[in-house]
Amino acid sequence: MTEGEQPARPPPSLAGWRFVHRLVETDFSDIWLAEDMRLGRRVAVKIFALKLDGNGTRPPFDADEWRRRFIQEARLLARFDHPHIIPVVALDRLDDGRPAIFMQALSGSLRREIGTDDFEPEAVAAMGESERPRAASPARTRQVLLELLSALVAIHGKGIVHRDIKPRNLLLSNGTGSRIKLIDFGMAKAPDEKPAAEPFWIGTRDYISPEQYADSAQATDRSDIFSVGVIGIRMLTGSFPDREKLRAVQGLPPAFADLLCRALSYRAGQRPSALEMARNLAAIPLPRPE
Repeated sequence: MTEGEQPARPPPSLAGWRFVHRLVETDFSDIWLAEDMRLGRRVAVKIFALKLDGNGTRPPFDADEWRRRFIQEARLLARFDHPHIIPVVALDRLDDGRPAIFMQALSGSLRREIGTDDFEPEAVAAMGESERPRAASPARTRQVLLELLSALVAIHGKGIVHRDIKPRNLLLSNGTGSRIKLIDFGMAKAPDEKPAAEPFWIGTRDYISPEQYADSAQATDRSDIFSVGVIGIRMLTGSFPDREKLRAVQGLPPAFADLLCRALSYRAGQRPSALEMARNLAAIPLPRPE
């Protein structure tokens, strides 16, 4: 080990499990691929791992509240048995006491299928082919949106608002072109959630609605629909919402474009519900590929 180099952190530890390697590291958690030594199956394990800032906090919550929300995520996910919501296997504590959520392990996300959200020409030119932003066909876009809307019908029906709908949170069940599963309820607004004393925003800035950006406590089911609209246009055009680019997509029925634009209405009440949007989207005929 050279001078100044930090020693490698040991893998997590829990009796009966072998932690294979870290898949993802975020500001709030580490996600590991782990193997159940008794059954031989592999799962993804999301471990509470809050990275604090210089003040010893991670806004907008303190460490105790982040931990509470982490455990709440597992409990919210456990309410569902749905083909497009990630299933939770268990909630446990590691040997060091940190809570951990055991979930189905999937290999990729929609973000991998459509590339990054960096559209600057110089940045794109420097990217590898797999990282470059790209568009999807109208048929694939509709498939993804219908599956996502199916998940949202379920969670909105229980009074839950996800508040972080984005490509990274749509895992692929079997690689590019496969069905999606919604993950990450860490930012979700539970039915009994009390508003904070001061307004703040949470989520991913490029995908959240105006009202959620102004105050996350004001997010409703229609805030999630705004995010669906952003994802739809991002997939069809290869960039963030641009109505001219959307109208120019080859083979895109005007009704499809109109529905996505309605999802992006500034006023939440003018957006469709998840069920209404799913029904309207499913009824739009798409031309067969030549």
